[in-house]
Amino acid sequence: MSVSAFSDVVRARVMARSGGFCEVRVAGCWDEASQLHHRRPRGLGGSKNPATGQASNGLMVCLPCHNYLETVERAEARDRGWIVRQGQDPREIPVYRYRRWVLLDDEGGIAPVEVTA
Repeated sequence: MSVSAFSDVVRARVMARSGGFCEVRVAGCWDEASQLHHRRPRGLGGSKNPATGQASNGLMVCLPCHNYLETVERAEARDRGWIVRQGQDPREIPVYRYRRWVLLDDEGGIAPVEVTA
């Protein structure tokens, strides 16, 4: 079992933001979120960055969507903001969430944003 960089307060913020539903929703999604996904991967040094433990760096996901992000489609995950590259601030990278682009903040809030191709 891995240790999360998210505190209980941050976990609660991300869960409240998601309403308990998966925030990624790819094909095969179970809808109900059961896992907290790090947008900036901890394995690439993200755990050393203070932003890693913030709500802007977390997405609630179901198991199939989490597996998709971690093993199948990393390029698409980066394109949709579900994964953030090292050196990027998760608060500044738009996320494709529930069929619209948003920015996530560290209080668990969202703000719509326009993304052009």
